[in-house]
Amino acid sequence: MSRVEIIAVGKEILRGKTLDTNSNWLARRISALGGEVARMVTVDDLVPEIVNELRTSRHNRSKVIITTGGMGPTFDDRTLEAVARATRRKLILNQEALNFVTQMYRDFKERGFVDSEELTPSRKKMALLPRGSTILPNSVGAAPGVKLSLKDTIIFCLPGVPAEMKAIFEESLVKEFQTTIGKRYLREKKVSADLGDESRLAGVVDQVMRQVPGVYIKSFPSHFGKEVHLPLGIIASGDKQKEVEDILQKAIEKLKEELKDIGHSLTELPEE
Repeated sequence: MSRVEIIAVGKEILRGKTLDTNSNWLARRISALGGEVARMVTVDDLVPEIVNELRTSRHNRSKVIITTGGMGPTFDDRTLEAVARATRRKLILNQEALNFVTQMYRDFKERGFVDSEELTPSRKKMALLPRGSTILPNSVGAAPGVKLSLKDTIIFCLPGVPAEMKAIFEESLVKEFQTTIGKRYLREKKVSADLGDESRLAGVVDQVMRQVPGVYIKSFPSHFGKEVHLPLGIIASGDKQKEVEDILQKAIEKLKEELKDIGHSLTELPEE
C-alpha cells in the first residue's frame, strides 16, 4: 500500500481558531482509494517549518505528500515557496497558472464578487510555482492546486478552504491516485460487541487481525458498563471487490468465534 503524508499549514489551526477538517476528510478519502495515510502534521505559516516537514515526509519514503493551506495571495501564504526550497528548485512565474488566475478574477469581476479584475502583485503571487510544477484547476477559487512530480514522490499542494480543497481533490487527485497506487477497493462494516471493556476486547481484535490478513479493526469506546455495547469498525481493502467482501466476512466470523469463547456476542449493524 502506498504511504501518504498530509501537512496542514496554518497558524490559525495551531491557535485553535480554525478546526482542521481538511486532514480528516483527506484521510478518509485517501483510505477509500487504497492509500495509507501514515502521518498527519500541522505547522505554522513559516517557510523553515514547512520545509522541515516536507523533507521529513520524503525521508519517510512517502509516495504522496499533500499540503493544505498557504496557497492564497496574502503575505503569509508561503507553502509554494517552502516546496521550492525543500526541493531545491526556483520559484518561477508559471504561465498556465497566470492564465488561470487572470481568468478567475475576470470571472469574479463579472459576477460581482470583486471590484476589479486587475492582476495585482498579491494575485500574481499565486502563479509563482516551483520549477517543473503543473497546475490543478480550482473550480471554486482563484488559487490553482499544484502538482510537483519528483523521482521518489509526488507533492500535491491544495488550498486550505475546504470547498476548494475538496473540489480539486475530486476533479484531479482521484485520477492521480488511481494512476499512482492503482484502483483498489475499500469497504467498512460496522458491528457491535456486547462487551463494554475495550481492554478485554483488545486481545480478541489482535487475534483476528493476525488470522485475517488485509483487515483492520478499530473500536470506538464511549464509556464502561455491564450493559454497554462496544461499536467496532472492520475495514478491508484489496484489488478486487470479491476479495474485500471475503476478507470482511471472514473477519466477522472470526470475531464471533473469539467472542463466543469468552461468553460474548457480536451484532452486525445496518449499512449507513
